[in-house]
Parts: sequence; structure tokens; C-alpha cells
Amino acid sequence: MSAVSDDITLWTAKATALASSIAVAVYVAAQREPPPEVTLFLLGGPLIAVILWLQKDARRTGVGAVLDFGLFLWFAWPVIIPWYAWKTRGRAGWRLALGLVALILSASVTGAVVSLLIYGVQLAIWYFETGA
Repeated sequence: MSAVSDDITLWTAKATALASSIAVAVYVAAQREPPPEVTLFLLGGPLIAVILWLQKDARRTGVGAVLDFGLFLWFAWPVIIPWYAWKTRGRAGWRLALGLVALILSASVTGAVVSLLIYGVQLAIWYFETGA
């Protein structure tokens, strides 16, 4: 009999997304390219954490009982997450789906926002220095 692990919670996925977002913001602010291994963790970590939580939740709800739900999620997460949220939560599942997708994309969005802010500040400095 296999025991269900209680170590992957939605809080774990949120913490992973937050840590990844902070690290991406630091790299972008320092205008440095992270090593490939770090990039893989920063962009893939939140996705892996969400997939692990979804696997655990799928065992609890009994939805998505395919042979390898995790691999299926890995390849088709943009389609499977909304389907799973709708199937388990009904009409209120859109909030779960949007929240999970936001966690997955948080590091990328943070990097883009910080990059735009830095560019805007540099543009403003240039504008005022040239007296345009």
C-alpha cells in the first residue's frame, strides 16, 4: 500500500514561485545572464511544484486517473490545468486555473516587468540628461 505524501502543498508551489520571481528580479536588475542550470530551475521550478501539487490533488479527488498523470501534465499543462480545475471545482474552477497558471508564469512575468522598469528608468535618465 502506498502512502500519500503530505509534503507538497499549494503553499510549496507559491513559495517556489516567489523564490523564483525574486531570483529572476535580482538577475535582471544586475543585468546578468544566469547559468543554464539556474535558468532551468527559475523557469521550471514553479511548473514542477504546481504539477506535483496537481498530482497529489488528483489522487485526493480521483480525477485524472491516467497511468502517468504527471507526465501528461508536463506535456500538456496549458490544456490540462483548466480542464482539471473545471472538472474538480465546477464553474468556480477558473480561479484555480488562473492562479496555477499565474504561479507557473510568475518568474517570466517578473523578469519582463523588472526589465521594462529598468529600461524606463534608463530612458528617463537619458531624456533629462540630454535636456530634450
